[in-house]
Amino acid sequence: MATKIQNPNKEDKCAIRAFNLRKEFEDLIAVDNVSFTINKGEIVGILGPNGAGKTTTIRLLTGIFKLDDQARIEIFEKDMTENPNKYKMNFGIVPEISNAFSDYTVWQNLNFSGGIYGISKEDIEIRAKKLLNQFELIEKRHFKTKTLSKGLKQRLNFCLALLHEPPILILDEPTSGLDPISAKMMRTYILQLKKEGKTILITTHDLREAQTICDRILIMNRGKIIADESPNNLRERFKSTDSIIFKIDGVLSDDLKNKMKKMFKNLKEKNDYLVFSSSNALKDITKLNKFSEENNLKISDLKIEETSLEEVFIHLINKDSRGEGK
Repeated sequence: MATKIQNPNKEDKCAIRAFNLRKEFEDLIAVDNVSFTINKGEIVGILGPNGAGKTTTIRLLTGIFKLDDQARIEIFEKDMTENPNKYKMNFGIVPEISNAFSDYTVWQNLNFSGGIYGISKEDIEIRAKKLLNQFELIEKRHFKTKTLSKGLKQRLNFCLALLHEPPILILDEPTSGLDPISAKMMRTYILQLKKEGKTILITTHDLREAQTICDRILIMNRGKIIADESPNNLRERFKSTDSIIFKIDGVLSDDLKNKMKKMFKNLKEKNDYLVFSSSNALKDITKLNKFSEENNLKISDLKIEETSLEEVFIHLINKDSRGEGK
């Protein structure tokens, strides 16, 4: 008999609450008392360098690793810590490396997976056809998995994860190794699943991807969460790293260059351009224009590059690794 999935009520705003997740391997603390909340219908990304604790956190959350006595997990307001098999049914997991049987056809893999979840043959057929159409795999249903491209295998992974109709999806590097067209298609599928009401937790090394699809980002380093904000809020916190880039027509004398460096402390030369960081772009551009007029300089190709999520990520990781905290 299939285990009943915990169906979220309309009143339930929180899909996941994790408290004091911790995992130690000999003398290494991989996850250090991590707590976080994911609201229903959110796409939340977990980012961090290799060894930050992302995968271990996912394994604790999904019951692969046993929780210690201080840890607790709530799924849709229900404490599932004491019954991990029950709460696992709420998750559909898409691993980075396909877990489909390579010598089975697409259809055989779905039938096998449905049987494990205790789904009736009639429901397996209905759900499998719907998913194969949704992920544009219906014409490949009789192909063996080993004959599929990486992109098609990843679509099959999504079908397998969604077959038991879980409310929560856990995606581990879902676009890793895909060509740009397949990766873009995968992001489109993920956003569509959000529209359908799924709550999605995603690990990724692709910062542009996180900025594009995530409502919120958890940045991990050394087993801890060091930031938990929307991509826009993270960028806004570090506006001081916005860059003003420009050219000076003609030759800039050493004397004027030194004066400019005193005015803009972090002025650097980059190829044929001059670059400096600014916390107030309008004010600094006004200063720059005034300086150029007073010194008969002509500025061309002036532009502002906003702080990227990648720059914020590197700044936070470096700051935490130096032990300076948030």
